[in-house]
Amino acid sequence: MRIMVGVDGSTVAREALRWAVGLGETFGAEIVAVHAVGLLEDVHDPEAAAGSWRAGLRDLVERSWCAGLTQSGCAHRVVVRDGPPVDVLLAAAHDEHADLLIVGSRGVGATNPALALGSTSLRVLQSARLPVLVVPEPRPGAPSAAGLDLRRVLVGVDRSEPSLAALGLAADLAGATGGSLSVVEVFGYVPPFPLGPATAVSQRGEEQALEATYAALEAEVRGIRDRGVRVQVIVRSGEPAPTLLEVADDVGAGLVVVGTRGRGDPADPLLGSVARTVVHQVRRPTLVVPAPGGRVDPDRADDHREPAPSGTGS
Repeated sequence: MRIMVGVDGSTVAREALRWAVGLGETFGAEIVAVHAVGLLEDVHDPEAAAGSWRAGLRDLVERSWCAGLTQSGCAHRVVVRDGPPVDVLLAAAHDEHADLLIVGSRGVGATNPALALGSTSLRVLQSARLPVLVVPEPRPGAPSAAGLDLRRVLVGVDRSEPSLAALGLAADLAGATGGSLSVVEVFGYVPPFPLGPATAVSQRGEEQALEATYAALEAEVRGIRDRGVRVQVIVRSGEPAPTLLEVADDVGAGLVVVGTRGRGDPADPLLGSVARTVVHQVRRPTLVVPAPGGRVDPDRADDHREPAPSGTGS
């Protein structure tokens, strides 16, 4: 397994690296830390020789930004490439055959702390064909523990292909870490009449819909329980994204897992509205999982430029 993580010296990138190390130790994965030189084009000394400036940058990336990586027992490499962050991350994930890409929710280029999801993270999610873990900044006062909080993994499903892929990966994570899995399905029930004698009928109809959804979800998780993973099934009616966020708070999820898009997101084939809302608002590490069948396509960045040529790497 190979985990790729974007680094840029920001606090949230250091948190992303911490997650990369934790998952790397859990799964025995190689970690590839990638920095896009384009992030610092406007702050480096223009008088410095190109070779010495790049050598200094690489030393900064390896010794300072990736100190936690070098201190871990994980196999790892550091890659420095020229180019805009989105292009570099997608091209590197493709070239390295990465199984997972980890990015911070906001990088050094973010100027508005109120924006939970930066443009780089959003564009990576819109274009990536592999699972992407978006890590927010640590909460104020949160301990800087080496381990990851995976005691409770929450996954939202609607039985679409991406959501079932998300369920499978969430189950693997919970199983590998000894955590429990909360599986949530949200559906919207529209009663035939808002008032009048049909109200009782509509209430029975909603109850029947809840029961049918619960039974279907129980069937989906039977095999996961057979593997020894503790599973909690939750079925609620309402709007999917707000309800999923509410459940994440209720169960104290350490990680939220969603598919890239569900049955109700035909307009955006890569990142559906539910996934976008959850990643933007949840303030918890969120793993976005595409449907099986393809890795990242480096030519799918928003501006459709060719990936920049690689710089130094090891």
